[in-house]
Amino acid sequence: MSRNRRAGRSEQLPLTTNSTTRSAEAVFTVWPYGTWGLLSRVLCRNLFRSDVKIQSRRVPVRVPALPCCDNCSATSPIWCCMFPPRFVLTSLPWTAQHTTGSIRKVHFCWLLILQPLKWLSPTTYWRIEGVMFRWLLSMVALWSYSNGYHVVERGDDVWDLKDQRTLVLFNHQSTSDVPLIMAAFNSRIQLFNNIMWIMDHIFKYTNFGLVSWAHGDFFIQGGKEHRDSSLVKLENHLRNFYIPRMRKWLVLFPEGGFLKNRKPSSQRYALKNNLPVLENVSLPRVGALKVILDSVAADQNDEKTDTIKHLLDVTIAYPGGDPLDLPTIFGGWRPPCDTIFHYRRFNIEEVPKEEEALTEWLYTRYVEKEKILQEYYDTGVFPEAPTPHAPGYLVEKVPRLNGVQVVHDPLEFVLRHCFYLASTYIWVNIIAWIFSWIFSQLW
Repeated sequence: MSRNRRAGRSEQLPLTTNSTTRSAEAVFTVWPYGTWGLLSRVLCRNLFRSDVKIQSRRVPVRVPALPCCDNCSATSPIWCCMFPPRFVLTSLPWTAQHTTGSIRKVHFCWLLILQPLKWLSPTTYWRIEGVMFRWLLSMVALWSYSNGYHVVERGDDVWDLKDQRTLVLFNHQSTSDVPLIMAAFNSRIQLFNNIMWIMDHIFKYTNFGLVSWAHGDFFIQGGKEHRDSSLVKLENHLRNFYIPRMRKWLVLFPEGGFLKNRKPSSQRYALKNNLPVLENVSLPRVGALKVILDSVAADQNDEKTDTIKHLLDVTIAYPGGDPLDLPTIFGGWRPPCDTIFHYRRFNIEEVPKEEEALTEWLYTRYVEKEKILQEYYDTGVFPEAPTPHAPGYLVEKVPRLNGVQVVHDPLEFVLRHCFYLASTYIWVNIIAWIFSWIFSQLW
């Protein structure tokens, strides 16, 4: 297993260059020690899009003379023109503070101004809030996309469901999963505005926790002592927030945590209960899924528009089984790679609601994920893996996605950065004027 995974990782480019085919390139040597080594690595990786990997004391780094070369993953001329600004936008430390600090403050300043609209016209308020939520999280999508960590979509075409209430299940491998999901969803204009996330309560205390709370996402507590009360709160949340705020896609991670954290306990539970022992995924938990199906899922022949009618089973697959992580997504420490999102769509009627049958159905899906991922890690080729519909179910004709890369408009990223920078300037001046006026009245 470990040998196969190591073999499947992205290989470093050769350290030697052909003078005929690489005449426009120069080879520089940088020292990977101290501040200069770190800065050099960031510069070469992010500014010039070359591959840097420490193998010895000296690291040959291939630097193309022009951005529009074969190492460039640009999708439009605009992006090529942004190479120096891109380094400033996504790699310097102050950008992290700008993205996670001032943008959040500006976001809440605008929401504060819009509070009267929340009471006068809630529908309008939540539409505006959804748009601003997408703008905010598109800053996170910028990190992965500009570093060359692209999402490639396979399986069933699911994007005709973006305006329909849909439950989306993801396997959960690492901290890079959510930024890549944001990147995939951000490319669909109307989708990201109307998503609700169900996530571990610990994320409430992260940089975007307050933003997610204001958006109406649900933070679920794990552990036996909180399990029952959390599921009751989830049911109330779905009825009081998911339905009234007209959210469409409901995102859930059934494994309940990252693979590296959940795998040991999952395997112990599997051995104890004579269940499949999984390596590439962990056994999912059924509690939250059962509450969702009982609360807001459509029954057979249900014509209500406010119920969930589809379920998407999404498998996230990293090259060689070596997941990215959040620092890599932000800093671009690893060579560009494609992460596969494999979609399988089901009508909600195919999913059993009785707990024992639902558990068996969900376990079967994750055993299938295990086989799909293992074949991909072993061969480097992602299998076809058609959707296993329920016996006797009339399957609708759905187009297939065969390696479609998610693309973004770089101009949108530039304009949103400009909006938040301008908003920061405006609100800093407004707040400074308010404090100045208060102090002038006191003294």
